[in-house]
This record gives sequence, C-alpha cells and structure tokens, in this order.
Amino acid sequence: MTRDVGRLTVVTLALAVLLGAAAPTVVALSEPRDEPADTRPPVRVYVGETLDISSAGLTGDETVGTNETTFVAVGGGDSFTVDPTNANFSGVPVGAYYAENDTDIRADLQVVQPRVERLEVRGSEQQTVTDDPVDPAYLRRMYVRVGFNFDDADRLDVTVIGPRGTEVGNGSVATSGERTVVELGEPTPGVYTVTVAGSELDAGNRTATVRVRGPTPTPTATAAATPTATSTPTPTATPTPTTRATPTATSTPTATATPTDTSTTPAVGDGFGPGAALLALLAVGLGRR
Repeated sequence: MTRDVGRLTVVTLALAVLLGAAAPTVVALSEPRDEPADTRPPVRVYVGETLDISSAGLTGDETVGTNETTFVAVGGGDSFTVDPTNANFSGVPVGAYYAENDTDIRADLQVVQPRVERLEVRGSEQQTVTDDPVDPAYLRRMYVRVGFNFDDADRLDVTVIGPRGTEVGNGSVATSGERTVVELGEPTPGVYTVTVAGSELDAGNRTATVRVRGPTPTPTATAAATPTATSTPTPTATPTPTTRATPTATSTPTATATPTDTSTTPAVGDGFGPGAALLALLAVGLGRR
C-alpha cells in the first residue's frame, strides 16, 4: 500500500512538471515589452505591437534570426514580411503563421487581437455603480477591476474623466484580474467616464460610465469685458482758402482812327500852271499904277 502511494506521488509530480513545461509563461509587466519572454513556438504576439522576435524559436529547431523574414498563414492565405529585430504587427490579421524559411509549415507565431474582456467599477462601499445613479458620498473612492488578454505584453492604464471633461483620477493594472483604486475626493454631480486601455496596445480598450446624483453644475459664463469706446479724434477743419478777387481786366481803349487827309495837292495843269502865274503878275502890276 505504501509502495503504491509512493508510485502515485511520483507520477503526479512528473505530470505537474510536464504540464508546467507545456504551459506558457506569463509575466505581468509594468511597461510594454521589448521582446517575448516565452520564445517557444508558436510565440504569441499582438496586433499593434512592435518588438524584437529575432530570438523566437521555430518549429524546425532554429530561431527566427535577424534577417528579414516572411511569415505565411498556416493553411494558406495572408502573409507579411518584417525586420525581426523591430517587427511591427500593426494591421496584421490574427491567426497562426509559419516562417517561410523554416523547414516545416507548423505555426511559429500566433497573432492575437488585444482585448479588455471585463471592466468592473465599484464605489466606496464596494457597491456596483455602473447600473444606477449613485450619491456623491458613495463615490469618494472608485475601485476598478479589469480582465484583459495581453498582460504578458503591456500594462493597462485607467483614466477617469469628470463631468467638466477633465481628468479627475487615474491608475494602472499590470495583471489581468487585478484592481486599482482611484481617489475622487468630493465628486460633483454628473457623468464620470472610466476608460481602460493598453499603454501601447491601445487597441485593447473598454469604457464604462458612472452617474452621480445631484444638480449638474452649470458653468458660470464669464462676462465678456465690454470694450471701452475709444474716442475718435475730431478732425481739425482744414482752413478754406480765401478767395482772392481776380482783378477785372481793364479794357484797352480802342484806338481812334486818325482821319485821313483827303485834300488833294493840286497837280500841275489843274489851273495853276505858268499861264495862271503870268496873269497874277499882270494883275499886280496894273494895280500899282
């Protein structure tokens, strides 16, 4: 009987060792990873992730290496090519892929979509606060618990946005299933939005809202300063130029026409020729007698 128990114990331990070797190693991270911790094929990578996979193992007993490598979907279909030292998986369809330079076509990589599978928000008294409005006194502290599928690659950041649209609290979760506590102090009435997302793998995200009872504060409108009217300077009147009397032009006296001497000098032979002179002399002589 004792011998049978001993054999059972040995078998149980052997199975535990084998199962432990087969199970993937999950390491919670506070920062995005630079390379996979578990390099046994198929290596798990996430859509949107960038990391060094050069040390990732291949099913043909080699590693990916540093040369540019093309991966082909198992069973045919999609393929993509990456630099293994800085492999970017943004936009790569999810699925199993083998390295084109491997010796077989078994899966070497498993591309997974990052997801937040559960988001639970509780108030100060550990009550669920995402279903019904809650009194401010019961939301001074917020407990946020999340479940996500990529805690081997990245942490999850928690952000709380208040009614005024500003951040009122934050936290982070490194391991799926953990919770973080966000202190809100004296919450004002209105809607609070809780968002969780990977610090790098932000495609993995989820949102919940919490409504706090009470009158929603109306933002006080800031009175716009009335601009002081600037007095417009009165334009100085431009002096009107004095009109100077234009001297009237003195009329130039019209020259009086000089009368033309119309008298005609007697021409010789018009009665005063030699004969006339002789007669005059005779008349003078007779008179003296």
